Amino acid sequence: MIVTRGRIVKIHVIVAYTLVALVLLWGVLLSPPFRELRVALGFPAELPGSRFNGWAAEIIASDIEDASFYLARVSHYYHVVFAALLYASLVLSAGVLGDRIPLNTLTLALVGALMTAVGGIGYAYFARLFYLHGLFIAGLAFLFAAGVLVAQSLWKPRSEIEIGLFASVLLLLIGGVVGGYVGSSYMDDSLADAFVKAKIASRFDPDLGEHVEVWRAMTGHAHAMVTLVLTGSMLVGFAATGPRWARPRLAKLSLWAVTLSLAATAVGSYLVWPLGGIAHKIITPSSLVLLIASLLAAFALRAPPPMTADGALVHGLRVGLVSMWPLVVVPGAIVAVSLHKPVFFDPPMRDPSRDWAELAYSIGHWHILLAAWGVTLLITLLASIGRSRLAVLSAWLAVVGFLVASAGVNLYALTAPPGAYSPNPYDNLWVRLLIEPGLTIMALAAILGYVEALRWALNKQ
Repeated sequence: MIVTRGRIVKIHVIVAYTLVALVLLWGVLLSPPFRELRVALGFPAELPGSRFNGWAAEIIASDIEDASFYLARVSHYYHVVFAALLYASLVLSAGVLGDRIPLNTLTLALVGALMTAVGGIGYAYFARLFYLHGLFIAGLAFLFAAGVLVAQSLWKPRSEIEIGLFASVLLLLIGGVVGGYVGSSYMDDSLADAFVKAKIASRFDPDLGEHVEVWRAMTGHAHAMVTLVLTGSMLVGFAATGPRWARPRLAKLSLWAVTLSLAATAVGSYLVWPLGGIAHKIITPSSLVLLIASLLAAFALRAPPPMTADGALVHGLRVGLVSMWPLVVVPGAIVAVSLHKPVFFDPPMRDPSRDWAELAYSIGHWHILLAAWGVTLLITLLASIGRSRLAVLSAWLAVVGFLVASAGVNLYALTAPPGAYSPNPYDNLWVRLLIEPGLTIMALAAILGYVEALRWALNKQ
């Protein structure tokens, strides 16, 4: 039997969906509400290196040894999630863009994502063995190689969307090099010692890490990479609509603005490494232009009825981009202007009495952005493969769950009064009222989406 490109892409879609689900389920299993379940499965009741355990949400310990253990664990798991979503993004791009994404890149990315997951989770949670860490690093190298092949394939872009995608991939590769430098700092004992201490101190007050060069490189690297993958997934979503433009001229201008502002934001983020905080003079205006241009491009699309798969994608992208203002931009501005002065918070955010408040906000902020990435991939996939009511339901549930949970995250972080960290945040009103229901809705959307993907993959047509 001849295996066609379409069949290979279908296999990769199911594998990518399964891998992302397993990686996320691992994180869910290790969360405090599932303590009894993981004990029943033979895992430890408490996770080493945290400041609080049991029913408390994890927060970094002030002890250097414990904090180092915690940071290594969180860093590896974050990279595993990123690698799985990156592989899923590449698979979806291959389905939407066709032969513009060579099939051999999917194989490379799959091997890389699997190696990263096995090596990263194994090293972080089971045994600090050098060969597990080597497997983790090799997996990231495979993903980098896949990125090089994608950049080569998109070298001569055929549309404004492909120009933006090419820029995203190229800047991601630069980010990979910066990340490699950050990781290699551990080969120098003095650099590693300063870096670890800066990471520990900066979890309570980022000002305390600013003087360490490697810490600045890490910070710029993380911000650039998330911005690039979010924008890239949005562009793939645009492509999945046809694209069918209601306002072609506006679309063309806004897509060029997306590419240019994306490049400026990423370069500005990388310049945090040599320049420090002054690079925000580039990052802040360019990121605002990026968001505005993305909104204009989304509203330049022809919008089918919202209760169709294509309509759920277009309207979902619009809702998601609009929601970035109240969920990310405005809370970020409130925190930024209140770091050292009691503008919105008294005492200000970096007062010692709020030793966990900014950390809670920052962690929530990253969760919102990663969730936006995952939801974008899901609604794009459903619009590409499904025309059923199940696909439409799954897409809208994902969007609604994202909005509810993200609103709860901001309210939880920004409304907490000053004082000692409460070791039982699961009694918090916003956690119970918004975050957990929102996450439950998103989980239901993911399950329904998986059923739709399986139906599509098993269809012989």
